[in-house]
Amino acid sequence: MIEQNIDALLADPLGPARRARRAIGYVGLDIPEDLLAADGIFSCHLPWHTGRATPLADRYLEASFPGWARSILEDWAAGCFDFLEFVVFTRGDDTAQRMYYYICELQRRGLLAGPEPLIFDIAKIQRPSSIDWTIRAVQRLATILGLDDQALQAGMRSANHRRSTFNDIQQARGTRGSLYERIARASLFGPAEDLVAGLVHPQTDVAGRVVLAGSSPPDERLHRAVEGSGWSVVSEACDRSLDRLGPPVTVPQVDPVQAIGKNAHAAQRGSRGFLNRAAALTATTVEARADAVIIWLIEQDEALAWDLAAQRQSLQAVGMPTLVLMRRQWDCSDGPADEIAQFLRGLGR
Repeated sequence: MIEQNIDALLADPLGPARRARRAIGYVGLDIPEDLLAADGIFSCHLPWHTGRATPLADRYLEASFPGWARSILEDWAAGCFDFLEFVVFTRGDDTAQRMYYYICELQRRGLLAGPEPLIFDIAKIQRPSSIDWTIRAVQRLATILGLDDQALQAGMRSANHRRSTFNDIQQARGTRGSLYERIARASLFGPAEDLVAGLVHPQTDVAGRVVLAGSSPPDERLHRAVEGSGWSVVSEACDRSLDRLGPPVTVPQVDPVQAIGKNAHAAQRGSRGFLNRAAALTATTVEARADAVIIWLIEQDEALAWDLAAQRQSLQAVGMPTLVLMRRQWDCSDGPADEIAQFLRGLGR
């Protein structure tokens, strides 16, 4: 039943937002969950679809935009998001911030309708001025959305419940990684934490354990490719993972804006986070008791590619077999399943 509920949410990701009294959308994974979960609004990430034509988006977006962005713009033009009051884009993701400017310009020229786009102007440099800037960004967005301190404190409590739920799932995680990918993806579109109460974790024998790193895949197809060889993805080192929200945070009695801003600045996930990604990936593989790592990078994720050499060197130092799939198509239409199968067979487990 849990899997059926998750699959139903993924089949109609905008359904809960359409039924809400007041709904906003967002694009990018470093917009504070505490703000998105505030009382009085329902927030959902704009969904994407693989294998669809995007003729209008192709007219306006260069090749540097990945397919998920083209899918979103195509749906925007088709009116799929017209019921949303606002859509918030993050400055912390290059594709998301460029989409914001393109949509603003298309609307200014009368070529696009739909909801009002907003920008969450997060700053990540490790200095006090960046912290202050991010706090002001939280305040600006809260003001536009009409969220007072009480609504934000309620949002922090709801976000903490979500953090605890998904961290517990990650810690108790079994095999069949495709199930956990679907749960993580579903959490972008509705309160998936309410759908997984009583989750029974699959504990089947597998030939080996894999950490999947790099770009966030469009869906569970890379996980299923691993499962097709008798292995399982047991952890993800990418933005869209079960532990993407971090640990629970303290809910202050006063000034939640300051707390939310500081927490958003301190979070290390995202391409602009100040993180030793080589050391972090190696630590993840050790914690997950992994037998192999697959690093999958789409053509447009240029920022992540800068860490690849250091990641490979770090993994090699601990003897971790690693398959690197670089400059790939975002929808996995270029045959990664065959390469994954060949790699895992070659490990002889």
